[in-house]
Amino acid sequence: MNAVATNFEWLGREMRAKTACYEVSVAATGERPPSWDEKIGVFGKMDDELQKDIAYLLANGDFSDTTVEHKRIEEHLFKSIFSVADVEKKYKKDELPKICRMIARMELFFFLYDFLEDDYKLQGRLRMAGLLSVMDVKTYQNNWKHYGDGVKLMLVEAKSAANDHIHNYKKQLNIKN
Repeated sequence: MNAVATNFEWLGREMRAKTACYEVSVAATGERPPSWDEKIGVFGKMDDELQKDIAYLLANGDFSDTTVEHKRIEEHLFKSIFSVADVEKKYKKDELPKICRMIARMELFFFLYDFLEDDYKLQGRLRMAGLLSVMDVKTYQNNWKHYGDGVKLMLVEAKSAANDHIHNYKKQLNIKN
């Protein structure tokens, strides 16, 4: 997990605002660090938009739901759930888009804020997402949980693939860390 965080932190180092440092560096090696333009090239190496958006969110550290990347991820997850649920589900067809969007939003939230995972039991997660107004916990566990698990798997795989791309790109740039 630490190596994953390190790669995303490396990518985000030049993307975020920083303060100027006017101190003289004694240990100069003559090498220059990769510029923002060079680092941003890793996004071109990634396979799909989900990987790019997740990498950008994790590198930038801005998880607010108003960012374009956050909205694109949520929309991608929603479409993935909805396409399957629309075929499988026979009841509550009118509420299907709302339920799928709530599940996508809930799983994305707990993926980005993974330190909250242990603090929320299933009922708390469903309440926070607004799903308890539509169904009870048992209904979710029996009929909808596999959609949430699928979303979680998609997010984990996209993060892992993005991390691999960043790692390989750093090797191409001959960067040790």
